[in-house]
Amino acid sequence: MKRVLYFTGYRMVAQEWSGHKLVSSVYFEPDDQGLDLFSAYLRSFRNEPVRLLVDLIEEEFRQIRIPLLRGSDRQAILNRNFIKYFRTSEYKHSVSQVVEKGARKEEKVLIMGLTNQYLLEPWLNIVEETRTPLSGILSLPLVSEDYVKELKAEQRAVILVSQQVPSNLRQSVFVDGKLILSRLVPIASFYQGDYASDVLRDIESTQRYLISQRIVERSETVAVHILTNKRHFDKLQARSEAESYFDFTIHEINELLERQKIVVPDEQDFSSSLYCYLASKKLATNHYAQPKERRYYQHHRAGLALRAAAIALVAVGFGMAVTSGVKGFLYRATIAETSLIEQKYKAKYNQLSENRIDSTTSTTAMQHIVETVDTIRTNYLHDPEEMLALISQDISIFPDIRVKKLEWFVANVSTATSAEDVEWGKPNTRRKRNAGRGDPNAPKPKKGYFEIASVDGEFLNFDGNYRFVLSAVDDLEKAMIESGKYFSVEITKRPLDIESDNRLSGNVGAGSGGQRQSAEISFRVVREVAL
Repeated sequence: MKRVLYFTGYRMVAQEWSGHKLVSSVYFEPDDQGLDLFSAYLRSFRNEPVRLLVDLIEEEFRQIRIPLLRGSDRQAILNRNFIKYFRTSEYKHSVSQVVEKGARKEEKVLIMGLTNQYLLEPWLNIVEETRTPLSGILSLPLVSEDYVKELKAEQRAVILVSQQVPSNLRQSVFVDGKLILSRLVPIASFYQGDYASDVLRDIESTQRYLISQRIVERSETVAVHILTNKRHFDKLQARSEAESYFDFTIHEINELLERQKIVVPDEQDFSSSLYCYLASKKLATNHYAQPKERRYYQHHRAGLALRAAAIALVAVGFGMAVTSGVKGFLYRATIAETSLIEQKYKAKYNQLSENRIDSTTSTTAMQHIVETVDTIRTNYLHDPEEMLALISQDISIFPDIRVKKLEWFVANVSTATSAEDVEWGKPNTRRKRNAGRGDPNAPKPKKGYFEIASVDGEFLNFDGNYRFVLSAVDDLEKAMIESGKYFSVEITKRPLDIESDNRLSGNVGAGSGGQRQSAEISFRVVREVAL
C-alpha cells in the first residue's frame, strides 16, 4: 500500500494506492478540525511512510547555464543562484538536464523552489508530531516528465495542459523531454463561461513567452497535449482544429486512465489521480524535503534493513540447523551400513582363518611391507640409462678411449665397491671408513641412495706415449669432477702406475719388440640419487 499526500495550496488530500488501483481518498480542510483529523489519520496507520505531492502557484522554475564543474565548486554556483532567485525559501531543488560542448563545456540546470513555504508549515508540523516517515516532497510538474516521455511527440517543444482543481490551470513546457518551466494560472470558467477560449488564450500567452525567451522559434510548431474531462472535450476539440500554430492533442482524462490501466472508483473531472499515481510509482525521489523532515523515514529504512538482516540470520540459522540434521541422519545411516560391512568382513575373515596357512607375519607387518615396496618402487628403483648417458657424454670428449666393461649398481652408502657389498638393513660402516682412506681428497663417506658405476677401458692405437695417455686420464678426471654431476670420481687404474712406492719393471730387450703395447684405464663414479 502506497500513501500519497496531495496538497494544492488549500486542502490536503490523502490517497492510498495498491498497484494501479486507487483504494481511498480522504480530504482535510485547513481549519482546526481538518488538522485534527489529519493528525488522527497519520496516527492510524502506525508510522508507515508517506510522500507529499505539491501543486502550488507559489512554485517557480528557472533554467540556467553554469560551467561544467563538480563537487563543492558546482554547489557554490548553485547556492549563489538559489540566493538570487529563492532567497527566503528553504525548499529548493536543482536538476541537471544536459551538458553542452562548445568553446567551453556548460551545463543546463533547472532550479526550482517554493516562494511561500508557510503554506506547508501546519501540515508538516503534524507530520513531525506524529513521527510519520516522510520519504520526500515531490513537485507535480517534475513528476509529469515521466508521462511526457510516453506521449512520444514528434515536435521538440511540448506544452502539457492539465487541471487538478477548478480554479487553476497548469501549463508545463518541455523541450526535448526536459521540463523548462511550469506555470499555474487562475481560471474562472471551469463551470461557467467559455472555458475553451480561456484555455487557448493562456496557451498562446505561453507561446509568446517562449518565443520572447528564444526557447522556441517563431515559425516552430509546438505540440500541445490537453488533459480534460468529458464536459469540455468537444469544445476544446472544435477550437483546436482552427489553430495552425499548434499541434493539438486532446485527452479525455477517464479514457487516459483506462489506457494507463489506472483504476479509480468514480469518474474524474480533474487530472490529480494521474499525477498521484505517477508519484506513487516513484521509488525514492525527493525534491524539497529537508533532512530534518526525512529523519523518521531514514529511521524507518534502517528498521527495515535490520529486520531484513534478522530474517536473513534466522534463515541462515534454520538452514544450518536443517543441514546439520540431514548430516546427522546420513551419519547415523552410514554408521549402520558400516557396521553391517564390518560384520560381513569379520565373518569372511573368520571363514578364511580356518583354512589359512600358518604364518608368523601379522597383517600389520604385511601392510608395512607392501607400503615399503611401493615406496621403493616409486622413489628408489632406477635403471642405468641416465647414468650411462652422463658417462658417455664425458668420455665422448676423448675419442681415443674405448669402454670395454661397465658395472652399475645402487647402494645406500657412497663407499660401496660392488653390489655384493651393499647391506640394506645395516650398512657396513667399517668398510666405508676403510674405503675412504686411500685418497685424502675424496669426499667423506655418506649415507643415502647412490648410483655407482665401475668402468674399464683402454686407449686405441696406443703407440707407447705414456705422457699423452696419463695427461688424458687427468683431463678426464678433472672434467668429470668439475661437471658437478657426480658425488665422487675416482681413477682406480692408470695406464702406468707412477707412484713412489711402486716399481717399474718390464722387458726392454730385443725380444720384446714384437709385442703390442696397451694403455688401460679404470675409474669409479658415484652419483647421489635425488628423491
